[in-house]
Amino acid sequence: MTSLTPAATALTALLAHRHRPALGAFLPAGFPNWTGGLDTLRAFTRNGADFLEVGVPHHTPTLDGPDIKEAYAQALGQGARMAHVFSTIRLAASTTSAPVVAMSYWSPVLDFGVERFAQDLAQAGAAGAMIPDLPVSEADGWLAAAHAAGIHTPQFAPRTADDTQLARIADAASGWVYAPAAVAPTGFQGELDLAALDGFTRRLRSISSLPVVGGIGISTPERAAIVAPYVDAVVIGSPLIRPLLQAGGAAGLHGALAVLRAFAKALRTPTAARTLTA
Repeated sequence: MTSLTPAATALTALLAHRHRPALGAFLPAGFPNWTGGLDTLRAFTRNGADFLEVGVPHHTPTLDGPDIKEAYAQALGQGARMAHVFSTIRLAASTTSAPVVAMSYWSPVLDFGVERFAQDLAQAGAAGAMIPDLPVSEADGWLAAAHAAGIHTPQFAPRTADDTQLARIADAASGWVYAPAAVAPTGFQGELDLAALDGFTRRLRSISSLPVVGGIGISTPERAAIVAPYVDAVVIGSPLIRPLLQAGGAAGLHGALAVLRAFAKALRTPTAARTLTA
């Protein structure tokens, strides 16, 4: 494998040997608009975000709930394209100290060109990219291109995966393995099955030494505090996007930053891990 880029190396260092889980903040490129999105990402890093995830807008985001779907639709409606993704990553990475990871469905990557996508991400300063709808069995081309570019390939680990599938996912992953806190689309606000999450993260850690990043269903700061003992990082998207959609403008940004600060505070003082039955 090609040596990791400085950005990818920085992400590895950020997630290693932490005393508290890192906090990742997700925002689609071009939302609420190109300039506003960049300003929002920068503000995220000043208000508790340890790393950033930049979403590639997509017309059919099948794994996402209504908030992220609407944010993607707004970005696309305003003309957001792959060029905006790279520009957003380049400017966010060069003007903050936070590692930046792209989040994309497979179709836009395939349409753009797999090798080109990986190389352009590396040149923009991205630490890596996660493609949650790309099965490991079909990922050889992407993995080779990303490794050649020196960027990480975080992998989404479905809760339904058996041990053989998890081993293949872990083998393909670098940077982190993503463990959804709920078996649901993004934006899920129902109750979490903590026993199932505990068991799943234990399985992941028995297979891989990579950091475990939690997301989906971590809808409030209180839930982040409860999930914190089981993961190395938490990523939030819908809780930040919701106020941006509902209020818009300065009021929306103020609301999103208040939410982010509350999550950061919760992760600094996590709830003690419960004794869970197997």
